[in-house]
Amino acid sequence: MPHIRRPRSTPRHRTLAASAALLTATAAAALALPAAHGDTPADRPAAALAGGESILNMFEWNWNSIAAECAGPLADSGYTHVQTSPPQEHILGTDTTPGEEHAWYIHYQPVSYKLDSRLGSRAEFANMVAVCDAAGIGVIADAVINHMAAGAQETRTGWAGSRYSQFDYPDAGYGPNDFHSTGADYCEIHDYTDRREVQHCHLVGLNDLDTGSDYVQGRIADYLNDLMSLGVAGFRIDAAKHIDAGELGAILSRVEGDPYIVQEVIGGAGEPITAGEYTGNGDVHEFGYPVDLKNHINGSSSAHYLPDIGTDWGYVGAAGTFVANHDTERGGGTMNHTWGQDYLLAEAFMLAHPFGTPSSYTGYEFGSFHQGPPLEGDGAVADVDCGSDAFTCIHRSPYMSGMAGFRAATAGEGLTDLWGEGDAFAFGRGALGHAVFNASGETVQRTFQTSLPDGDYTDVISGNTVTVSGGAFTAAVAGKTALAIHVGDGAGGGDGGEAESGCIEVAVTAQTEWGQMVHITGAADELGSWNANRSPELSSASYPRWTGTVAAPAGQTVEYKYTKVDQEGRTVWEAGADRTVTVPAEGCATVDDTWR
Repeated sequence: MPHIRRPRSTPRHRTLAASAALLTATAAAALALPAAHGDTPADRPAAALAGGESILNMFEWNWNSIAAECAGPLADSGYTHVQTSPPQEHILGTDTTPGEEHAWYIHYQPVSYKLDSRLGSRAEFANMVAVCDAAGIGVIADAVINHMAAGAQETRTGWAGSRYSQFDYPDAGYGPNDFHSTGADYCEIHDYTDRREVQHCHLVGLNDLDTGSDYVQGRIADYLNDLMSLGVAGFRIDAAKHIDAGELGAILSRVEGDPYIVQEVIGGAGEPITAGEYTGNGDVHEFGYPVDLKNHINGSSSAHYLPDIGTDWGYVGAAGTFVANHDTERGGGTMNHTWGQDYLLAEAFMLAHPFGTPSSYTGYEFGSFHQGPPLEGDGAVADVDCGSDAFTCIHRSPYMSGMAGFRAATAGEGLTDLWGEGDAFAFGRGALGHAVFNASGETVQRTFQTSLPDGDYTDVISGNTVTVSGGAFTAAVAGKTALAIHVGDGAGGGDGGEAESGCIEVAVTAQTEWGQMVHITGAADELGSWNANRSPELSSASYPRWTGTVAAPAGQTVEYKYTKVDQEGRTVWEAGADRTVTVPAEGCATVDDTWR
């Protein structure tokens, strides 16, 4: 169910469970092991996303905050889909392992299929889907359908008041006959080399549904169809490995429409269940991919091998790619946002490279494995306030939002004009785009051959102008940074500009904290349309004096302000009224300012 991005203006200011440790430990162990598997193009499902599309996994964002982000910063990014956390009713935050109250993992313990959770109500979920769809962004729901919550002997109530106990979930329509391995046959998973145990026993006490039952398949399909009726565009199938691939296919065959599907199948050496078994149902998350990114961007392997990444590295062709998710960022097998520029380089590369269907990740700061997101007094997840709470909002970084736009603009083109040396490399996407990545600690300065048409282009990461002439451009790319240009962005794309391009020679004196960069942000498209994360970044070479020459519409008076943006996209605006500068019809305007 593809969604076409419709550009929108961005507002200047916008604010807005069981032992999951074992789950992540299992994931981390599997990440350390290579898996040999593959598929053929014929296995790829019809519902696969198009090559220019991308997903932003907004872990633990509530429905109102996702809606606001879709209507705001995401509307002008290249992201075509957002993934939500599980929307169904779950256990109470106080019914966790002692000492882990209100943990994130309560969302993965369903009590019923009511769309009422600490992330919001059914009405708020439906509104979010509608708002995102209006911005050209589809919603993918994380679907927990392998199991129900870890049941207790006594009766408990879920978030929305549904009563439940072990193997008895009346509001979901399930009783003891609807589960695997009950009574004297009760078992939990210990041996991952035993297919039957993995798919018929209980995962860390979570009650395993009998997904071979026609009745259970119908109940699950009813839940997914309910979400489809609200306009959902697809599903991430949680714990898909623990459902027989054929049984999962039978469930999905009952789902109306043509949803995008991506499945969580964590493989391991010597295990009989492989990702390739599931490609007939949809994409499969490739857990080897983020490990390889980590090893090549911040590890013992050279980064310049990364352009070759793909099925030759042992991945399935129908791969859902990612740099981190909610499990791996806690398990240590992959990078996460605390890795700074290395993490951002990995996200940018994933979005620039044509292999797989990429899923970027944005979550929140945490001090312990189980720690949940910021909450209101009643236990509901608080609205996101980027820059003021624990949510990282890292997706607003141009390494993510800008590169999602690069992916959309270069769809359908393979790799061309490759160059690589040590931990630096570059590639083109035909005549539509070109990207340079420098994972080393030193500046790379050279002339790059490109298939882009001659003209001035805007680097989607720094906002600086890059000139292509005679099939080449010269650039200096600092260590741990990247550069990406494509047809149709800002002043770039040959003759694609609607207005004559002028320029501003900028100088501003500003003190910054470690990790902050100064941007010039303004009303013009070339200045980010008041989106600091898409506005031109100035050079700190003469710190505390920040300088640069930026594109601006010739013959117009432009409003602007200075912003400080850190590595996670958090923004500080200078005080006072908007500044103005008149750009001449020919040549550059000059400004020499001091931060207010």
